[in-house]
Amino acid sequence: MLVAAGILISNPALSFAQSRTVRLNENAFAYAKELIAQGRVVVDKKNGWRDDHPTTEEENEFIRAHGFAEYRNWHLGLDETHAEDTKARHKFPFGDFKNLHRCGLLAVKSRAHQLGYADIEKAAIRLIEIVNSKGENESREARGKVVSQAEHRLAVCAPSGVTLR
Repeated sequence: MLVAAGILISNPALSFAQSRTVRLNENAFAYAKELIAQGRVVVDKKNGWRDDHPTTEEENEFIRAHGFAEYRNWHLGLDETHAEDTKARHKFPFGDFKNLHRCGLLAVKSRAHQLGYADIEKAAIRLIEIVNSKGENESREARGKVVSQAEHRLAVCAPSGVTLR
């Protein structure tokens, strides 16, 4: 018994996570993937979330305009110890009600890890991977278009009968 108490005292995140019933919001996870597919992503720096996250006033206005059902889509965690239509129920925000923010996902990943919410941490990691791979693919495509345009310009400028290799 004394050992168990010592573990909980030395690792409060473990006791906090186990005593709370915050679970992954599967609908928000799916919504985040939709936002990424639509290109509604801000790929910002790691510590940008403190500047990008919605203010209390913006949250309240969003709830007034769209309700809690839409508000819920922007949070990867749901705390079932709080009533359904309360802000306290919604944890781990990842966007500004317009776009998903990579820095928001990085903050979710970090905080979920600290508090011991492995399912939410894994969801954030997966979304970050999708954002990063989409960005790499878009960069590769953009480089391909630039090369293709340059080849086209060279072909147009080459004298007749000359083949460029």
